[in-house]
Amino acid sequence: MRLSIPLLAFALLTAGFLWPTEEAVSGLGLHLVTLWMLLGMLHELQCWWNADEAGSRSPEFDWMDLGVLLIAVGHVISTLVVFQVEGDRRAALNLTFEWIGLLVAWRIFRSLFQDRHVAAQAIAVVIALCVGLSCFGIWQHHVFYAEQQQWYRNLRQELDQALAADNGLQISKVSKITREFQEHDIPMFGSSRIAWENRLLSSSEPFATFSLANTLAGILATGLVLLVGQASSNVHNRQGTTRLKTSRLSQALLLFQICLIAYCLILTKSRSAWLGCGVGIGILLIRRIRVSAIQNLFRWLVTGSLIAAMAVGIGVAVGGLDKEVILESPRSLQFRLLYWTGTLRMLQHQPFSGAGPGNFRQVYLRYKADETSEEIRDPHNFVLDAWSSSGLIGLSGLLLLIGCTGWRLIRRPPMSSVIEAVAATAAAAEQKTTTAARRRPIRIAVWGMIGGFWLHWAWMWFNGSDEWTSQPIRLLLLAGFSLMISRGKASFRPVDATTCIAAATAMMVNLLAAGGFEMPAVMITLLLVLAISIDVEPICGTPTAGRSLAKFRYLMSAAVCLALFALVAKTGLFPVTAAENAVQSGNSMLNNVQFPARAMDQFLQARQSDPQSPTPRQRMAEVLSYRLAEVAALRAAESESAGTTSGSGITNDEEIRKLANKALQACEYLIQADRRNSFSYRLRGEVRWNASQLFDDQELRKLAIQDLQMASHLYPSSVDALYRLAERLDSAGAEHFDAAQAAASRVLQMETLNRSWGHADRFLTADQLAKMSRIAKE
Repeated sequence: MRLSIPLLAFALLTAGFLWPTEEAVSGLGLHLVTLWMLLGMLHELQCWWNADEAGSRSPEFDWMDLGVLLIAVGHVISTLVVFQVEGDRRAALNLTFEWIGLLVAWRIFRSLFQDRHVAAQAIAVVIALCVGLSCFGIWQHHVFYAEQQQWYRNLRQELDQALAADNGLQISKVSKITREFQEHDIPMFGSSRIAWENRLLSSSEPFATFSLANTLAGILATGLVLLVGQASSNVHNRQGTTRLKTSRLSQALLLFQICLIAYCLILTKSRSAWLGCGVGIGILLIRRIRVSAIQNLFRWLVTGSLIAAMAVGIGVAVGGLDKEVILESPRSLQFRLLYWTGTLRMLQHQPFSGAGPGNFRQVYLRYKADETSEEIRDPHNFVLDAWSSSGLIGLSGLLLLIGCTGWRLIRRPPMSSVIEAVAATAAAAEQKTTTAARRRPIRIAVWGMIGGFWLHWAWMWFNGSDEWTSQPIRLLLLAGFSLMISRGKASFRPVDATTCIAAATAMMVNLLAAGGFEMPAVMITLLLVLAISIDVEPICGTPTAGRSLAKFRYLMSAAVCLALFALVAKTGLFPVTAAENAVQSGNSMLNNVQFPARAMDQFLQARQSDPQSPTPRQRMAEVLSYRLAEVAALRAAESESAGTTSGSGITNDEEIRKLANKALQACEYLIQADRRNSFSYRLRGEVRWNASQLFDDQELRKLAIQDLQMASHLYPSSVDALYRLAERLDSAGAEHFDAAQAAASRVLQMETLNRSWGHADRFLTADQLAKMSRIAKE
């Protein structure tokens, strides 16, 4: 079977860096997961086909293999728990499928990287992608932000002028600008608008193809350490008879690549990534210096740091590190420490399974510190993230990976240098290869990257997106591809285990204070360098014991990959894609007042396509809730002007009752999709309250208050939920006087905290503050 598995693997690897990996929880990368399954099947079949050949090898099962397997198994078990407690099942499935795909990719890497040349090609592809992402990020910092800020200011000024004109002729203009904002997911008002404007107008950190600068920074830090390690490992044998020579042009291009990545890394302002990069380069320097005293000191420092980190973790877990200690730390660390203490409080209540994959936010909000305002999606620490997402089983797998990396880092290097051993192998290989064979690694890497770009473009086109055609500047990513070709064979210089361990350490240090555990592009980068660090060492690549048993194992693995492909495609890719397209179509129809009914049909179709997803259910509930709130406001205005509480010329009571029932049913469906989400209860509380006002139903009013109380219980620091609860309790009568006063006092307490910490998006308006003060003092 003449199939280039490395080329296909590099194509999938490249495509994984071209989409916002943070949105894996939404299922945006499931098409790549299915392709990894197919590639795993093809790889196992190829191994089965070649099993009878002399010298065929299969990597031995390593402790790191067990670590990756435990993480995937932990995700599966935690997902089963999410189904049992009725959490967000779609998010759990999506991230579990992603980790199963990472497990398949890990197995492919472990097998392919027995060949030193394939490992060097993989490193070259990663470095080329990092250079391209750096070019894209630098363009964003210097060009993109300025253009977007000017565009937004002009459009917002036009909208404000049109609204201030109070002229009927300006209605069409307001509608057009509003529709354009909605198409770009720009909030129109409230705290969401303030937060969005702060991100656009007050920041300039590049994020490249991702959604967050920290994600880009972690990958760039890893790529920079790999590039520095490649440059510093001038491979030669003991006698110095064989040396990989590089031209001055290649050296200049190498320096240029290092400068590009380093400059973009600085622009991200990610201190955790800077620290990780510094630690990685420090490891390279110390391990390159062959002085026993320095190396022993380094090993003791690493061991001491691990012990200190463990002691801090235990102190936080048992309550020895309290909030007062945290508040005395620098502001740059305070929020991270508050995130971690809140996460640990959450994990104390559900230690075995954690919150479940993709379910961290809705469970964490119950334990969130009042001093923080951000509703984080992950705990900004990959150890806690592993525990929360995959339970104790996944946590043990990650700790196994960390322990293996630390052990390889602190153990004494072998008597014969790894670099020299690799050089000896390189010398023998160079003597046996022909000129055509020497060019083959370049062709495989180049066509693999090109295939990855085309794969991503084809998927975007298939989903009806013109993102890549409307933004050709993203071709800056090809800068890394061009530089890789320009450097020629020098781009494929082998790296030793020290370089890979240093790069993995850089990534892990960054992930100690940043999200990334549930981001496929981040984790596949980490797993790739870890796989190379194993295969470079002598413990891997042992011959297969028993060819018949090996062939059976390969066939079974191929069958498992095929079954996983069918499972992910049927329960993940197809329903997620269909639902996403229907939701986008419905959202676009909502922007046109002529198609509200057709928009609801699209949301219903999305709900039927993906019964596990809460997104279409939420859109239906929001639309119906908004309509009912409109009717209630108009009925109240009409009653006030008429001086009576009966009669409405807006619509008849039967239509209103049907609308209220539909809205309540939509809220029930939403709650069934995720019973741990406070927003769902708050939305149902509003629907019940508006219905109670329309029909003067005391029972609905009591149920509405119960829903708002549940929302505040699930999210105790939510100013919006607390404010709405205090307002409704005050309107409900004297029997709720004490509860209303307590809720209003809590709102005022949160207002004081938010102003002291500078959370402008959470500030109350003057009218809201006056109302809460009145309720609290009554």
